[in-house]
Amino acid sequence: MEPIKLKRDIVGSKRDSLITRFEYLSNEIIYEIFDFLDFVQTYDIFSSLNKRFQNLLINSNQPINIKLSLISKSIFQRFYTEIITSKQHRIKSFDVSNPFIIDHIFSSISILSNFIQLENLSFHDIKSDYLNQLLIHLHSLPSLSSLIIHCIDNVQNKNIIYRRIFRLPVLKYCKLSLNESFSLISLLIATNEFSSIENLIITNVLRFGELNGLLSYVPKLRRLSVNLSNIYSEEYNKEYSIHLNHLTHVELNLSDMNFDEFELIIKNLFNRIEVLYISSFANETYLDENRWKQLILSHMHHLRIFDIMIKHDLDLNEDILEKISLVNQFQSRFWFERGWFFEYEICYDFDDLCYLMFYTINPYRRKSYILYISQDMKNSSFGRKHKINSVQHLKSEEHENIINYKYYFPNVTKLTLSHFFKKQNTNFLSTNFNNIIPLKQLTKLIIETDFDSFVEIIDLLYLSPNIHSFKIDLVSHEYTDLISIENNQIFQLVSKINNIKTMSILINCTLEITKFFINLCPRLQYLTVQIPNDNIKPILSFLFSKDNYNIQNLFSLCIKSMSNQQFDILNDFIVSKNLFNIYSTRIKRDINDDVYLWW
Repeated sequence: MEPIKLKRDIVGSKRDSLITRFEYLSNEIIYEIFDFLDFVQTYDIFSSLNKRFQNLLINSNQPINIKLSLISKSIFQRFYTEIITSKQHRIKSFDVSNPFIIDHIFSSISILSNFIQLENLSFHDIKSDYLNQLLIHLHSLPSLSSLIIHCIDNVQNKNIIYRRIFRLPVLKYCKLSLNESFSLISLLIATNEFSSIENLIITNVLRFGELNGLLSYVPKLRRLSVNLSNIYSEEYNKEYSIHLNHLTHVELNLSDMNFDEFELIIKNLFNRIEVLYISSFANETYLDENRWKQLILSHMHHLRIFDIMIKHDLDLNEDILEKISLVNQFQSRFWFERGWFFEYEICYDFDDLCYLMFYTINPYRRKSYILYISQDMKNSSFGRKHKINSVQHLKSEEHENIINYKYYFPNVTKLTLSHFFKKQNTNFLSTNFNNIIPLKQLTKLIIETDFDSFVEIIDLLYLSPNIHSFKIDLVSHEYTDLISIENNQIFQLVSKINNIKTMSILINCTLEITKFFINLCPRLQYLTVQIPNDNIKPILSFLFSKDNYNIQNLFSLCIKSMSNQQFDILNDFIVSKNLFNIYSTRIKRDINDDVYLWW
């Protein structure tokens, strides 16, 4: 990585003139450069360089933006002492996604009350037990305007958490993921308690009946994004009139909700909106062009952007041509005049079940796009491709017919491969995808499928040298041939050039598979695995071997779905190897638990 290379250049015995000129830059320019870098990396690189840079970092009054995720225990402990505890008044942004660091912070949670300049706070993978403590201490912060909370486990009572968040005095932006085991109790309608929140995003599922109570607390709301379900067939309460006069942007991900219920919430809550995004696994009523037209004309007079993504199952006995005729009704003057255009695809899933996808196009505004297994891939004519600039995450369920796909996605940084495919020819996977996305700018790769040949994945990684996060759920069954793959020249090249720091192997991981991936990714820092009982001890021995060069950068391990028996084996191993510097934490799950290790 560039910051690490820069450090090597600076601290080396021979400094070239470029580095010398860098040292002559004014403090103001250096501060501007620091603003573009992650502060933790900046601190690690520059704090011990010389006295001047140390003073610039430690003795300055510049605001500090801290993001703590992939960091070793030793570096964090030094950073915590020298920056977090001593420079509390300078911290403007604080983003933590490491469960151990969260544990450490909550061992002395009162420190948060001293972050008097804090404006943005994010906790990812936080335990629900910490939430009440957290929100009590946040109430005293005078400038906290943005809050992101993602819980790693189930919350006992979401309503208590909502109420405490709504009491934060100057909060404007709030994004929450609070999964709850089971509850049908909704928030009471607000009477004299109102929040300053203007942008609310809730990624966990909200019940249909929760919506009124929740929105009654946020009268200043301008933007809303929720996952809404009516799985329990609740009736919408129309007794209360909630006026959301400032709400202009709404994004709804709907499930188990018929069009009548959807109409109710539009009429009663969202009749002033200007922008509407709808995603739904829906029945035929959502394909009724006339109902949409009447709803828009009667209750959405200000609507400028109408973006829809509907997935509708097609029964074998249904007339597919009839469904196509329905969606073709959207090709009329009413839609054209507003600049709203649509496409449909007849697609198939893993079990060859048929469904219809209907979505907005020209422009396509969403950040994700799915390539489905389709009857007729939308191929480009004369080799021309249309660019879709908004997409950052491409998920592909189709691998074999995409080389001439009519769309090109120039800004994709995350690729997910799903659905089984058979190898067609050498390098066909990397060749095909290189025609629709710039592989060199990928930073995340997720594989959720079986492959006839794992060599294809190696080829894909070879053309994607900037991937830093790699997740694989299902891999090739060529386990007996792993050694020959490792001896392959492309494997050796990928091992030398890849920058993978985070990897998840969510299969029953054997020692051979573990060795294979560790050898492939020698710069790995954080590993997540799922291990069968009889493999846990040999895998632990391998990962904590002092003689293994390829694990020298590894400092964190997550073992998914551990049984009590496995946990006992782990504890015995730690004691037998005197690994008492390792921090461990256990996250409760419904059946088995996840265990995290950090050193």
